[in-house]
Amino acid sequence: MGFGMVSLLDAFFRRAFTSAGLRPSSAAVDADTTIHFWAHPSLLLQPSDQQRPVVVLLHGFGPDPTWQWAAQAGPLSRHFDLLVPALLFFGASATRAPARSDAFQAAALAALLTGGHVPGLGRDGRTVHLVGANYGGLVAYHLARDLEQQQGGGVRVGKVVLCDADACWGADDDRALADRSGAADVAELLAPGDTRAVRRRWMMSAYRPFKHIPECFLRDLFRKHFADNREEKMALIKGITAREGFELTPLPQEVLIIWGEFDQIYPVEKAHKMKEKLGEKATVEVIPGTGHLPQQQDIKLFNRVLLDFLLQPSSTSNYGSAAAK
Repeated sequence: MGFGMVSLLDAFFRRAFTSAGLRPSSAAVDADTTIHFWAHPSLLLQPSDQQRPVVVLLHGFGPDPTWQWAAQAGPLSRHFDLLVPALLFFGASATRAPARSDAFQAAALAALLTGGHVPGLGRDGRTVHLVGANYGGLVAYHLARDLEQQQGGGVRVGKVVLCDADACWGADDDRALADRSGAADVAELLAPGDTRAVRRRWMMSAYRPFKHIPECFLRDLFRKHFADNREEKMALIKGITAREGFELTPLPQEVLIIWGEFDQIYPVEKAHKMKEKLGEKATVEVIPGTGHLPQQQDIKLFNRVLLDFLLQPSSTSNYGSAAAK
């Protein structure tokens, strides 16, 4: 039963990507690092005269990007070209380089976007919006910084969206999260080592979670989506730059901070702390009745908030909280 259900979900989420026009590809961005990604074919060809803005979707810890962004692929594809990478040590993306941090992940993606590996981006300043969930939000922040510093690299960062991504994390937060979850430490929660830990992660991520999950399903889910590269993933958790005295500072772009109202991993007050750090160009939108994964738990509202922000001309965003909509 477990094998059949996980395989069925794998196929369903991949089908959501292919139905949105996305195709798998890969690129060796340097001698040590290969990134696998999904993209619209227009990004894999030489640029044409008619170009849509690009949205880069960055996933968090968990199953493949197809699982995490399946509900957004179709709606976003009506307006944007999409590029959805698997971060290093997730899926088939890997590196022999020793660094293990969100900043290093961002540097590898910057090389992907500016090094000619995505021909459709060209070198004419094509607009790229960055959307990152959880750990992917931390990577998105660093990526926006890197691309801003690489003037003339072929892309121009438009807007940045950070979803339940706490870049103000500290040692006290580590201890509090371990206490809330019952895990020995944060690494055990985010990179589970057995089915019991996968179940704990599910209970912490969902709002009003379905509790009766068959053990056979969890066993196959762990084997297919959590077991590989666990040592490297734990090193990534330890290498999160927010733990190293990193100071979150404002970006030049408009930033939308989306948060689940009942996120048990990163409490919603952290969204407002992020807003304070990121300054006047940042806006907070709280998705009511959701937990750590609002993009999966209230798909319709999340997509509306995301598209409203991305489709509005820069510097004119002016809409109320999601709870009021």
